[in-house]
Amino acid sequence: MRALPFEDARFDLVLLLTVLSSLRGAWDVARALGEAARVTAPGGTVVVWEPRMPTRNRATRLVRVDDVATVLGPGVSSRPITLLPPLARRLGRATPRLYPALARLPPLRSHRLMEWRRPPASTSA
Repeated sequence: MRALPFEDARFDLVLLLTVLSSLRGAWDVARALGEAARVTAPGGTVVVWEPRMPTRNRATRLVRVDDVATVLGPGVSSRPITLLPPLARRLGRATPRLYPALARLPPLRSHRLMEWRRPPASTSA
């Protein structure tokens, strides 16, 4: 991830799903984000999905929105999301009633989804 074997601006979408939290240090995270930006085409999107709170795995690191925005630049959007769908499926018929309440509980919104769109290429007349 720190040195992708692809040419610049190759992909419309780059997904980093728990990649950054698995890297050793802040330099590695910055390098991986830089590579993600490099291979993203103008108008393309980088999506990052990472834990938003410490996990039981001590080998992982927290990656904050500021960490991502520092490398990718302005325009990083972020929202907490939940991993409740497996639990919701087990709630059976009560799912429509209980899911909204459970999804509001901060401890159950365990991950953050961050998105950055590379500015489109400028067109000159």
